[in-house]
Amino acid sequence: MNSRAALLVIGGMNLDILGHAGGAFVPGDSLPGTITSRPGGVGRNIAQQLASLGARVELLCPLGNDQTAGVLQADCQARGIGLSHAVQTDFPSPTYLAIHGADGDMAAAINDMRAMDAFSGPALMAALSGLSGFDACVLDANLSEQALLDLASTLNLPLIADPVSAAKCRRLLPILPHLQAIKPNLMEAQALTGQDSVEDAARFLLEQGVRQVFVSLGREGLYFADRHNTGHLSAPPQPAVSQTGAGDAMTAGLALALARKLPTALSAQAGIAAAADFLRTQHTTTEKM
Repeated sequence: MNSRAALLVIGGMNLDILGHAGGAFVPGDSLPGTITSRPGGVGRNIAQQLASLGARVELLCPLGNDQTAGVLQADCQARGIGLSHAVQTDFPSPTYLAIHGADGDMAAAINDMRAMDAFSGPALMAALSGLSGFDACVLDANLSEQALLDLASTLNLPLIADPVSAAKCRRLLPILPHLQAIKPNLMEAQALTGQDSVEDAARFLLEQGVRQVFVSLGREGLYFADRHNTGHLSAPPQPAVSQTGAGDAMTAGLALALARKLPTALSAQAGIAAAADFLRTQHTTTEKM
């Protein structure tokens, strides 16, 4: 009997192009520095982490009509992420372009997410045809509010939502009663609920019908709550590396635990362990460079 958990992830996949100036950022000038590109997008990043944790993963996302789409598809194939139900669009692949100064602060950014904006309606619903055998589904709030509502009312799976950002999290308000779980950070939880404290924010989400709430507190750990229990897990000692990506790893750990029907406290432990493992891997990779 195959006990490998199967997860469906519905959200965004894009190409991140990151420029880092070698000196002070000067608007209007051509600056020496470094330029890197890598696959990104919250949905895709969560799918990558799920695959690394041993889950069978299918990513339902929009694909662009350009060569970049081939690069992104090849990367998913190499990582064991399924794309057999991805939706072809007439737009360029979603792309995020950011320029950072020598101090690491972002000076400017542009995103082209037209393909993501078109990922709704009949095309999205048609992509669900034939999808079966999944233990849970992760939704990211890069999806439009209408797409999220259509999916939440159609899918008969435990749904785990990642709010993505304080600006986009309110797209999840109409589907809160459909969610098995939600994993905001504190800023997203405050923006979504209008509450200041993590306890009040979690209580609000539970009152709206969410069954399990996990609020990431960064280096302060993870707060969790359901209708019967609440708790706080401290973060283990973390290496001095960027925290970028740890939240997606935490969502993946939580989603895998919930797919296996673990209780809230054990799911929280799995989420914080996945984030810690990700940061340790980043630290090891940095040391080898």
